[in-house]
Amino acid sequence: MRRPIALFSFVLLTTGSLSAQHPRLGIKAGLNASTYAGASLPRSDYQFGATGGLLLQRPLNQHVDLQSELLYEQRGSELRYSNRAEGVTFTTIDYIRTVRSRLHYGSLALLVRPHQGAWFAVAGPQLSYLVAEKRTIRDQVNVVVGPVDPVLPDGAARTVRNKQDYNRGEAGYVLGIGREIGARWQVEVRYAAGLTKLRQPSVVVDAIYGPERVQHARNRSLQAQVSYLLPAQ
Repeated sequence: MRRPIALFSFVLLTTGSLSAQHPRLGIKAGLNASTYAGASLPRSDYQFGATGGLLLQRPLNQHVDLQSELLYEQRGSELRYSNRAEGVTFTTIDYIRTVRSRLHYGSLALLVRPHQGAWFAVAGPQLSYLVAEKRTIRDQVNVVVGPVDPVLPDGAARTVRNKQDYNRGEAGYVLGIGREIGARWQVEVRYAAGLTKLRQPSVVVDAIYGPERVQHARNRSLQAQVSYLLPAQ
């Protein structure tokens, strides 16, 4: 992961020589609707979170800008696993685990921004680093056959914080479209996706729910953002 980060930082530092026109600094904020994607995942629901940070636009020519961004992003998902098993008193049960995750990332993106009139698009790579995470886990049991087993989970939620379960670095990409509103405001919608696997192997979850279900998940986000370009100095 170190080599892509170093290369990406070098590109950002050298973009100043690409154009003699003045760069435009701005701030942005928005909303993420994020989830996990993967062929073997259980049902994965969207989680809503905030995003915000800084942007820097450097014109390359009349219709294309280079836009770098430094963002804070809240991501996550709600996964629902189910497994039928036998209880210790020969009770047949449906064992259901709900895992709601909240992931906090710092992201650095380098985007090409073609524009025509008030409309523009953005596309390019993004590198993210996991700063913090929290999972709320709830285990529930539905008895299918037999008496209620007194040792079964009572449905109480518990909180887990363990970044070691996740890959800290993530390589991904961004695609979006937007519109300028006046000289300084702009709104956009975008799709952001991770190319790096989200999770490290988790012995407890994998033993109960299967070895491939979580390890191959990747982040996916739909985003709506509003940006404001600061006055030129």
